[in-house]
Amino acid sequence: MTKSEIRSGKWVLSIILLSAFGLRPSAFSAEPSKADAEFFEGKVRPILANNCYKCHSAEAAKLKAKLRLDTRDGVLKGGESGPAIVPGDPDKSLLIKAVRYTDPDLQMPPKGEKLSAEQVADLEKWVKMGAPDPRKADATGGAAGGKLSGLNDKARAHWAYQPVQKPSVPNVTQQQDWVKTPVDAFILAKLDASKMKPSAPASKETLLRRATFDLTGLPPTTQEIAAFLRDESPDAFEKVVDRLLASPHFGERWGRHWLDTARYSDTTGGDRKQRGEDYRYTAAWTYRDYVIRSFNEDKPYPQFITEQLAADKLPNLKEEDPRLAALGFVTVGERFNNKNDIINDRIDTTTKAFLGMTVSCARCHDHKFDPISQADYYALHGVFASTVEPREKPIISYSGNVKEYQSKYQEYLKVKAAAEQENREAYYRQIGRMNAAFREKAGDYLMVARLAFGNKSGAKSYAERYALMQKAQLDPEMLQAFRFRKRGDAVFALWSAFAMLPEENFAARAKQMCAAIGAKKSPMPLNPIVARAFANATPASMEDVAKIYGQIFASADKQASAYIAAAAAGKTVEAAGLDPVVAQLLEVPMKPEPPSAIDTAGLHEAVEKWPRRMMQRAGFAFAKVNEIELTHPGAPARAMVVEDAPNPRNSPIFFRGEAENRGPIVPRRFLEVFTGPNPTAFKDGSGRMELARAIATKDNPITARVAVNRIWLHLFGQGIVPTPDDLGVQSEPPSHPELINWLAATFVEQGWSHKKLIKLVMLSSAYQQTCDTNPAFETLDPTNRLVWRANIRRLDFESVRDSLLVFSGRLDPTMGGKPVNITDEPYSYRRSVYGYIDRGNVPELMSHFDFSDPDMPNSLRSTTIVPQQALFLMNSPMAVDVAEKMIQRSEFTAAADDAARIRALYRIVYQRAPRPQEIQIGLQFVGDGQAFASAAPEKEDVQPAAFKPNQFGKRFNKQQKFAPGAAQQNAQFQKAQEFRRKYDGRQPIHNPGEMVPRRPLTIWEQYAQALLFANEVAYVN
Repeated sequence: MTKSEIRSGKWVLSIILLSAFGLRPSAFSAEPSKADAEFFEGKVRPILANNCYKCHSAEAAKLKAKLRLDTRDGVLKGGESGPAIVPGDPDKSLLIKAVRYTDPDLQMPPKGEKLSAEQVADLEKWVKMGAPDPRKADATGGAAGGKLSGLNDKARAHWAYQPVQKPSVPNVTQQQDWVKTPVDAFILAKLDASKMKPSAPASKETLLRRATFDLTGLPPTTQEIAAFLRDESPDAFEKVVDRLLASPHFGERWGRHWLDTARYSDTTGGDRKQRGEDYRYTAAWTYRDYVIRSFNEDKPYPQFITEQLAADKLPNLKEEDPRLAALGFVTVGERFNNKNDIINDRIDTTTKAFLGMTVSCARCHDHKFDPISQADYYALHGVFASTVEPREKPIISYSGNVKEYQSKYQEYLKVKAAAEQENREAYYRQIGRMNAAFREKAGDYLMVARLAFGNKSGAKSYAERYALMQKAQLDPEMLQAFRFRKRGDAVFALWSAFAMLPEENFAARAKQMCAAIGAKKSPMPLNPIVARAFANATPASMEDVAKIYGQIFASADKQASAYIAAAAAGKTVEAAGLDPVVAQLLEVPMKPEPPSAIDTAGLHEAVEKWPRRMMQRAGFAFAKVNEIELTHPGAPARAMVVEDAPNPRNSPIFFRGEAENRGPIVPRRFLEVFTGPNPTAFKDGSGRMELARAIATKDNPITARVAVNRIWLHLFGQGIVPTPDDLGVQSEPPSHPELINWLAATFVEQGWSHKKLIKLVMLSSAYQQTCDTNPAFETLDPTNRLVWRANIRRLDFESVRDSLLVFSGRLDPTMGGKPVNITDEPYSYRRSVYGYIDRGNVPELMSHFDFSDPDMPNSLRSTTIVPQQALFLMNSPMAVDVAEKMIQRSEFTAAADDAARIRALYRIVYQRAPRPQEIQIGLQFVGDGQAFASAAPEKEDVQPAAFKPNQFGKRFNKQQKFAPGAAQQNAQFQKAQEFRRKYDGRQPIHNPGEMVPRRPLTIWEQYAQALLFANEVAYVN
């Protein structure tokens, strides 16, 4: 190996290429996956059905352009202009071009009935996905899906909907000593039937690493490894399991699993949000902490379910009860402009999370496969339509040092008050600017407003309006303010009256009106200043009327500053010594609210109707207030609660999912597949408590099955049923049907305890197998559905990142609290479960490592292998920082020689001792690096290559050379963040701290970093 190769890092790269993440091509299938099919059914089919089928389907009176959009083949074949879509390429798809309305000759739906931006985005996403489409066509070309229905006896007889009967444990005759728990008997019986045998037990190091990651999401420490290796007692592993289940890190790990199911996020997501709503949730984290606490407490599952759906209706509920945070399950989902889409998200999440059923597929039609009718869907729709969110989120109890918190709380109140005052000042400043801009060109604005909102319409009116605006240089958004003026008020009643006069005798009629005003005989209430200006006037046209109005508003300009100052000070017009008559003119077009009415919530409400650019020009610090609530240590913990609407009501069926196409009213109730044909209607308010009780009961056949299937999934890498959020008719049959029933019955018998069932499964021989393969068995069961070995599993994003923090010795074990940024500098050393999750912009790093999509329930994360995963470990400043910190750990610095240092790093990174060959490779790497450093000319900015104890501290002191640049970079960063904090509420939150200095790595740091690149870091076997 040459010195140039060392310098270029080629040898390090060779290690990476030999052991880092591999690549595999993605498979293409004509049949969509369940997730893709659900996206089509939930998003795409409703758009096509509601907007396209009337002209482009079998039901159309006349098929236009020979285009069918009600079947998959019809979409791909297209019509007279060619295929409607090009899967994977929205820009080349005629359907997308048509709905975008960018081509005046191709606009669908026609006649200006343009789809919403959200609907267009969903269609674009569908095409990018490859246009997955579960629909079929019958032999005549008609839509076969039209008659397909799950409302039949066969679907109702599906195994998951039948009562749980606890089966007898199989009596195995072979390898009886392998059976440690009843779980093993079920596994072994299946293996015997297939003439297969289980694998050998895993080594103690392997088993400890597997169990520690499974239960805590962290690697075992060197001390824990040593203790387990020393313990030769028969119950050594049971003691490990008990210790891990008792660890607070258990709740962090298993709570994160549930947060995937609950589609947890700290933001509303995308651009699809109500204008008066902040993009970032300030209290979602209290739901996350509730979930973690519930798993650590081993809260019985029925109680866990009930609290998440109806905590506000629990008996003996205290005013600041922390259980209120459980209602985040309902509220932390994505927000849409359409209320029914929000309700659909809540139905989808509730039924997938607790029932493993795709009920939302029945929004537009009866479910095609499962026994779920449209009436079932709208029965639940009524429950959530009768559920509202109070504007003020209640404070929940604080646990900690109360005295210390009170100090932080007072600081929070001070900082928040300053930000709210900043908003109030911006509000009055912007109103002053808007009204002054109007008064300056009042006549011109009135003429344009007449053309925009008056009797005139059509292309000619638009051209006139546009020409006038260009000539007078008017702000088009100012016109929106006139939409909110009351017709016939004292200032503009006369303008409206003039505008109604016919043009052919306008002058004569106007003169009569003005004469009546002069004689004080006007039938309408008029502002005295307006009345004086028009008394006995002789306007010959509306242009003349506009000029007089312009003079009226100009006359009031002198008192404008005093009026705005009085409004900002909370003074009445009279108390400020201003003329109320003049004040009426100064309130045009926007009347300011009093300061008492514009706290943050009131200000949102006051300006939510303003044109968007006017809001932006105001420079409101909504984002700053939002961030104070979200990140300030003194901000109180609040719960994202719901409550029953004052008048709960049942929902009608929406034919084809169209809210304006209503059918019969459906009582709020549970699903008929579980209740029978005559379900009892919910009577207690919205019905959420009754819904929770119907789900969280041993009499519900599917609830326990769904729960135990997820437990199996998280311990073995795949569920007994592979689709944890769908145990319905379309799911694969369970690999061990008797076992899932036995586990479900046992789960209920043991008090619905997650920890007890987890322990039972982990103490089985099935869990403790090695992952070593068997070629013959690979042929018989390539996906290991029969559990003849342990599965090699890729660690998820959180475990990879948290492991790096453990390796560096800098993991912050603090439990709970407000979210932190875990992907950007300055870095946080908190566990990943406390990371800020932006639903609308999930960081690329998290996406590359297959982080759960927070748009929907997702209990089973995908596992991909892409180059970005290895590139992160190669190039991330965080990975470099970890490598630096690893060689500062005491295990490394106390080692006597290079071989001992290599052993220390292996214990840290891989939780095992290195093999002799690995020690030799490491020694060669370090030795060659030392040789290169000795031959290299002495440069002050090059760090010593080889580690020597007496140079260790000196070497790191040389980082001071980089400090001025780092300080400048950090100052610029903080300045930019302060600007975003004030004005851009969509930016991620950022942590206090310093940036990681960039500098060359020493040879030992290079070696430590190279160890991070191996698959062994990212996989558990």
